[in-house]
Amino acid sequence: MTRFTPNLTPGYLARHAPGKSAQGREAALIDVAQDLLLRELAEVGVLSTLAFKGGTAIRKVYAGASGRFSTDLDFAVRNLADDPSTVLDLIAESCDGLELGGIRFGIEERRGKLHLTYTSDLVPGTGALSSKLDVGPPPWLMPEDRAWVPLPIHDRYGGPLPHLPMVRTEETVAEKIARLTRRTYARDAYDLVWIARQPGLSIDQALVRRLAVLKCWVDLHGLSTAHHAWPPAHGPRALDVERWLRPRTASEFDDEQIGLLTTPPPNLDELGADLPRCYSWLGDLDEDEQAIAAGAAGDRALVLRLLGELPGARLAGAVW
Repeated sequence: MTRFTPNLTPGYLARHAPGKSAQGREAALIDVAQDLLLRELAEVGVLSTLAFKGGTAIRKVYAGASGRFSTDLDFAVRNLADDPSTVLDLIAESCDGLELGGIRFGIEERRGKLHLTYTSDLVPGTGALSSKLDVGPPPWLMPEDRAWVPLPIHDRYGGPLPHLPMVRTEETVAEKIARLTRRTYARDAYDLVWIARQPGLSIDQALVRRLAVLKCWVDLHGLSTAHHAWPPAHGPRALDVERWLRPRTASEFDDEQIGLLTTPPPNLDELGADLPRCYSWLGDLDEDEQAIAAGAAGDRALVLRLLGELPGARLAGAVW
């Protein structure tokens, strides 16, 4: 196995941080630690069983320095037959007690959830930092391998970074749209607006619409395969497009960390107005999508058919 020797210093981490605050330096340490850990997971063969998703994934392969810092590590298992809890155990075994570039990794369980911990002398005065570690059921679309956005700090890692297996952008966008039907998280709105404004990051709007209505329906009623379950979400709502596309005000947002991890911090009133402008096309639902958006449990047969017709047909005949 290839072993790399990172050369990190407090000065390099300070230059990588968003702003000059202690929270910014801590965010930079977590960001770098996650880079090194992802490379380690590739070296030991665990990364190939995963599909990376969420805000941290967006930063690594799409946004780079222009993206927000995200502390959680969210994955899906890559294959329909893989068990998320088994893969999560493999990640935990690979991380616990690991040391890379002066950063020590550990695993803690809190309220039934695993958290990855980081300790290091590279950021003086800080104690153990942590991020949530989650592995969910497989994506509905085939994952894609993508290269990282190059950053100056990468030159200190002592070797190359592997391509990352990613949940497709359209599915990531659809999941965030579905989550914003339930609660108005600033981080999800920020990510959606950022993605929509990237000229080189084209997304298939028709596919996003199809995925979004299906994910909202599954949040209401659940979905199963022989190996996996997508249970109903907490506080689910049917996809009322007019409600979703309304301008949102700062008082509606439910995320206090966005200002600490984004430079400059967004104006939440402007963010709430930008979101419907960027996603006005969400309202162009076809007849099947309008039916599913209503959220009726009796439309399960239509949902299963449309899931089976998604690109790659990964779920054809596999779900009930």
